[in-house]
Amino acid sequence: MAVKVVHVSDISGKEADEQSLGQLVVHEHPEYADLPVTLEVLPEEIESLQGASRFVTVEWIAPGARRGERMVVSLDDFNLLAGAGVMESAVQDALIAKHRSRPRSSGAAGGGGSAPGGRSGRGKVNYATLEHAGEPHRGRITEAEKELVRKNLDQVNKRLRDAGQREIDPSDQAMRDRYGLE
Repeated sequence: MAVKVVHVSDISGKEADEQSLGQLVVHEHPEYADLPVTLEVLPEEIESLQGASRFVTVEWIAPGARRGERMVVSLDDFNLLAGAGVMESAVQDALIAKHRSRPRSSGAAGGGGSAPGGRSGRGKVNYATLEHAGEPHRGRITEAEKELVRKNLDQVNKRLRDAGQREIDPSDQAMRDRYGLE
């Protein structure tokens, strides 16, 4: 029995040989927290990308290239690489695949207390950034993290909620004390 592997672009569905597909690495996206994810795409599919105010940071690795080119593009231009709703679906599918391939840790019952098991290979996480502020962790909560949480509580809670993590509840006394909420 023989097996035939067909390679297609993640955003257009066009068939292509493996050597002609590049990698579009999505590093930052305003609607997704658990990045980066990698999409396989054809070079002509990313030609129209340009910068903007609501942006997505991507890395384009051309076929056969060893290094990628990082770009910050408008969310609208990013979404226009594929048909209506297709890009969002492609990123969500890549996130699901990423989660399925990630080894599970046997952490605390709360679901977020085992940073070393779930983040092996990632290095030290900086919780004093909007990308990670407010995430459950064992370390000390710095003044910088507290300030980010206080000034951006809605945004932090949306990111936590989207990632399936517990939100910061200002009515909870422990949370108020932990983050200096009034």
